Amino acid sequence: MEILSPDFRFDASFLEDKFKNIAGELTKKEFDRELLRKRFIAEDVRVQKLKPETPKNISFLSVDSAIVKKELRYHAIWGSHPVVLYSEFDGSRHPDPLAQGEIGYVNLMYNSFPDIGVFLPYRHIDSRMNSLRIMGEYASLMDSYRCMDSGSVDYFLVDGSLQTNLARLKNEAKISGFPEHKAALRLHKELMGMGKVIGLVEDSHSSDLARRMGFEVPNIVLLDMVLDDCEYVSEKKDGVNICHLKLPSKPLNYIHSRKSNPLVVRWEFSYDDFRQDLAVIAGLWLMEDDILHTQIYPMRLTDYLTRRLKIGGVLDALIAENDVDPLYRNMREG
Repeated sequence: MEILSPDFRFDASFLEDKFKNIAGELTKKEFDRELLRKRFIAEDVRVQKLKPETPKNISFLSVDSAIVKKELRYHAIWGSHPVVLYSEFDGSRHPDPLAQGEIGYVNLMYNSFPDIGVFLPYRHIDSRMNSLRIMGEYASLMDSYRCMDSGSVDYFLVDGSLQTNLARLKNEAKISGFPEHKAALRLHKELMGMGKVIGLVEDSHSSDLARRMGFEVPNIVLLDMVLDDCEYVSEKKDGVNICHLKLPSKPLNYIHSRKSNPLVVRWEFSYDDFRQDLAVIAGLWLMEDDILHTQIYPMRLTDYLTRRLKIGGVLDALIAENDVDPLYRNMREG
């Protein structure tokens, strides 16, 4: 051991040896692409070709939320801000209501549903908060749809994985007695029966398909290596059709010298006859030149609007006004 002094030291040579050992694991993996595609066929993974379509006159109702929890000495509180956005794509260009420029969407309208509450009892709040998030999003989406004056909605857009949400809710509702899980599961089933629900996953770490092929990488990484542009694979889990599609390069308005890289996305559909709708969403994605992202504009805008209200600051104000004791380990002075 070293004598303690302001001259704190560590064994730099040990880290250098670690760097050298790990460097071999960080080299780019080599693989036979054609052989891997044949293995896909052997594993009954069907690779299909898609032609993106240029849609006209379609409508969306999208939902997302921001949710925060605060753990205190005797209490745990939560706050959420779901936002529902209605939008129509008509094939024309319209002024962006929030910034300079034009967008392909018109008649944008929103509903905001801020809410706060207390966890009773003060247990298992991480899993319960996820169910509270799903409850808030799905209930807000369905309430907004029912309150619309007229017309219909072609697509309901949800941020994240429908299948993952359902699997987690089923498990939590089975092993715990907290009402949030059962209520969220009920709302999930109700939403799935309302129409065409599409889950746009922002980032996926699922690796089940890659592991079947002998790779320890996320599925999207493997499929980026294997698929050609506009090819996709799909599988059905828990009644949800999970699609991984390789979108081609596209021009971006802030990159003048080159196009973007191709992008593999995970989009999920609550119904079976989804191929044409997959082509429609892909066509929309190709027309949007403002950012390279796995979601289309209505979903991205909904996410932005949830953060216009700093729900964590609302909880901080609530705590300050009621002089609530902080978490026990944070009761420090000096």
